[in-house]
Amino acid sequence: MTDPKLYSTSAARNKGVIAEAFTRLLPSAESVLEVGSGTGEHAEAILAENPSLRWQASDPKPEERASISARMSALGQPEALPIDTREDGWWQVVPEKVDTIVAINMIHITSIAGYENLFRGAAALLPEGGHLFLYGPFSRRGAMEESNQRFHQSLRERDPEWGVRDLDDTLQPLAARFALGLQHAERVPANNHVVLFRQEGR
Repeated sequence: MTDPKLYSTSAARNKGVIAEAFTRLLPSAESVLEVGSGTGEHAEAILAENPSLRWQASDPKPEERASISARMSALGQPEALPIDTREDGWWQVVPEKVDTIVAINMIHITSIAGYENLFRGAAALLPEGGHLFLYGPFSRRGAMEESNQRFHQSLRERDPEWGVRDLDDTLQPLAARFALGLQHAERVPANNHVVLFRQEGR
């Protein structure tokens, strides 16, 4: 039988950094929803360090969900859900309560509605004190590294709604609309950032 697991060279490079940051920043996390889980390698790496977590992965693409589910079933985790944050009300299909939402390398390759609905869904799902954990390239107050400028341009050429988002001028004001406050932001290798928002209550 063909192995459904997919592999990503970028995930191989950054999964260790992401797993370390998650473990350090979210020691009290118990139940996690990951959107845009891709190959499932990031979830696998985080669960290797945090085996007691309940991890609900998801992805809009069937081939990605097959890869994720193969990895998650081996770890006793549920199958991936067909979540697409571009769809209004996507959070209504999440079957269990979660205290953490994770989106890795997702915000720059979705539409404006896609990332706005991510925050809208986080507000609907997270309890007070819950967290939204992001990883990816971000600009800060309009400034970004030269390599990210090139990356941003290449994304815009592929889809005019894609692109590197500004953490301070775009995402923080959006998050504030949903009572999500920026708790932590740190630069990590390859001109990426780990970002943590906290649900401050409604």
